[in-house]
Amino acid sequence: MKVFDMRPSFHGYSSSSIVKWYYERAWNTMNGAKRAIVARTVDLYLSDIGEEHRTIKFNLPSDPDDGDQFLGCNKKNIKIIDDFFADNTVRSKHFRDNLDIYIARAIDEIFDTDICDILRQKLFPDELVPQTEEQLDELLAETNSSYTEAVNDCVRVFRNGLSDDSEEDLEILESKLLSAREMLDKNVGVIEHELTRRKKMESNK
Repeated sequence: MKVFDMRPSFHGYSSSSIVKWYYERAWNTMNGAKRAIVARTVDLYLSDIGEEHRTIKFNLPSDPDDGDQFLGCNKKNIKIIDDFFADNTVRSKHFRDNLDIYIARAIDEIFDTDICDILRQKLFPDELVPQTEEQLDELLAETNSSYTEAVNDCVRVFRNGLSDDSEEDLEILESKLLSAREMLDKNVGVIEHELTRRKKMESNK
C-alpha cells in the first residue's frame, strides 16, 4: 500500500516505535484495519505461548462462532494494544511476551509489509562497515545524493512556510531527511570503526 512506501528510515527508532508507526498508518488508512490486526495478533500470541506462561490476558469469546461476542472481545483487546503503545508501564510489562513482535507479524501478514525484516535487521544487522577505497567512494556518492536531494526538497517545501504544504509532502520530506541523516551516521560509523581499530592496535603493542 502507498502509505507504507513513504516510511521514515527508522534510524534511532525503538522496535516498539517502528511497530507503532505501521500500526497507526494501517488503521488510519483502511477501515477495519485495527480490528483485523488485533484479532490476528491475539491468534498468533495464543498459538505461541501456553496459557500458564501468558502475562497478557486477552479477552476471548465463550462461543467462537458468536459474532457479537467476538466484536465485543475484539474491542476490549484493541484497548489492550492501544495501551501498550501509549503507556510505558504497560509496555514494559508486556514486553516480556514480545507483544510488539506479534503485532508486527500480524501487520506483515495482512498488509504484506517489510516490518519484520526491518526489526530483524535492527536486532541482527548484517551490513559490513565499508573499508576499501571503492566501498568508501560508493558510500560518499550515496551520501551526497541523499543529502543533496533532501536539502533541495527542504528549499522547495520550506519556501513560504509549511502551512501551504500537504501532509503527504511533509511526510515524504521527513523520510528523506531521516535517510540523509542515516547516511551521515554511516560515515560517522566508518570513522569510529577505524579509530577503534587503531586503539586496539596500540593497546596490543
